[in-house]
Amino acid sequence: MNKEQSVLLKGVAILMMLFLHLFNHPQVDAMCTPLLYIGSTPLVYFLSHAAHPVAIFLIISGYGLHYIYTKGQITIKGQIKKLCKLYIFYWLTLLIFVNIGHWIGKEGYPGDWETAVLNAIGLRSNYNTETWFLFPYALLSLSAFYLFKGMRKIGVPMSILTSGVLYLASIYTISRYIAPNGAYGTWAYFVCTYFDLLLPFMIGAALHHIGTTHQLRIAIFSQHQWLVYILLLGLIVIDCSLSNAITNLIFEIALAVLFLQIRIVSSIKSFLSAMGKQSMVMWLIHTYFCNYFFHDFIYGFKYPIIIYATLLVISYCTSLLISFCGNKLIHSIPWLRR
Repeated sequence: MNKEQSVLLKGVAILMMLFLHLFNHPQVDAMCTPLLYIGSTPLVYFLSHAAHPVAIFLIISGYGLHYIYTKGQITIKGQIKKLCKLYIFYWLTLLIFVNIGHWIGKEGYPGDWETAVLNAIGLRSNYNTETWFLFPYALLSLSAFYLFKGMRKIGVPMSILTSGVLYLASIYTISRYIAPNGAYGTWAYFVCTYFDLLLPFMIGAALHHIGTTHQLRIAIFSQHQWLVYILLLGLIVIDCSLSNAITNLIFEIALAVLFLQIRIVSSIKSFLSAMGKQSMVMWLIHTYFCNYFFHDFIYGFKYPIIIYATLLVISYCTSLLISFCGNKLIHSIPWLRR
């Protein structure tokens, strides 16, 4: 996977994320007017079960960081600089949208000082629950060097097996103890979430490791592109129908590998590239529009395809403005621009 392909895959992931957060509601037909159904289930709700954007982002991140690790270029200082840049964009989104929430009289914006500080750090996500991912991801980034060092020592199979056991233990603990008790924001929650995210991150690293000795592109798929689409369609149907931790994981890995086999036409490549480049900021802001502040406006477009296109355009255009301001701010800080 080269840099261009990783950006394109990020584009796919952010498209998944917007689709998931718009239509992954059992009563979605009460929020909009789906035109297609599978039995009594709206097609958009059925398809939302195949959207796993967080895992895709983690696979890409693990792949990219392992590449840097193999070049001997991954350091704690370097990771801290990257995280500072990420947090600058995050803080800009808080500055804009918390003020909008306060201005329109939304309860809890900004809340008390403790709420504001903990949200700014990423230890809470009261303002936007989709930022739950931020702090555990920061921990993964900071520990990446040691994770990859451990992988080199014990081997890829044992690393994946260990990560898998920790993954299963974490989702069990979250589902049985943390979620029922609403114990989000506790250190137990962050530990479990770290191990929940660890597996796809290490799978990404493993894919890079495999890619250094074996081609991830498969010859038969290059010659018969229709096979890729048949496999993707079959995996989507299976994942939507079963949708559990195991099938989700298989689908995520298969999507990343199969995506590398596709010959993408230039127009779609340009679109996915544009989405991928803005994916981080779009991830941080899109639910402010569709869930928190402008829910009725977004869903007021009635039909899923129009609702989706509206959120996509608004999120993308807003992300361009925030990215411009964020990059200017980063460039003004000598330590970060070096």
